Amino acid sequence: MIKKIHTVTKKEIVRFLNEQTGFSARSLSQVVDRLFEEIKMALERGEEVKIVRFGNFEPYQRPSRKGISPKDGRPIEIKGQKTVVFRPSPTLKELINQP
Repeated sequence: MIKKIHTVTKKEIVRFLNEQTGFSARSLSQVVDRLFEEIKMALERGEEVKIVRFGNFEPYQRPSRKGISPKDGRPIEIKGQKTVVFRPSPTLKELINQP
């Protein structure tokens, strides 16, 4: 199965919202920037971000683990790091699983 990837840019989001609402692109661009900034700041504070009927963005701390260096085959310690996990809402799961 070939996986399709659709990249959505901020410009496309603003254009779509402009077409749907008639608000100015400049105002919508500021709103989109502010929305993304708020999500980033909440995740940085370690908070979960829930968007109803869409999903949750959750900060996650990956633990350190042992690995093998591809360069020389020696064991190495891979440092843990912070990342973000997205969990889709039941509504979104149901939508994407429709035949």
